[in-house]
Amino acid sequence: MKPTCPLLALAFASVLSGAQAADYAATIRSSQSTRAVVRLATQGLGYSVLHQNLSPLPAPNRVHVTCTIDESFAATFCPTQVYEAHCPNARIICR
Repeated sequence: MKPTCPLLALAFASVLSGAQAADYAATIRSSQSTRAVVRLATQGLGYSVLHQNLSPLPAPNRVHVTCTIDESFAATFCPTQVYEAHCPNARIICR
């Protein structure tokens, strides 16, 4: 199953066990230069989206997190595709 929106991905992942949900990621949109991948937040209820840079030139990857409990949101650019997103305070930690 390949969800077409972050909320659908969040709903689908919420029915998985904790270990499965932590590893769940789904591609939600593709284009020539970026690909968006959604996954559950590391802590709390929410989801993050990584907009992977697919161009041959080095560029940062845009990341945003949306937390459902307090409706907080944060966005940043990470130099790599490795990051952690935490809820309920919408924090992003680039690794």
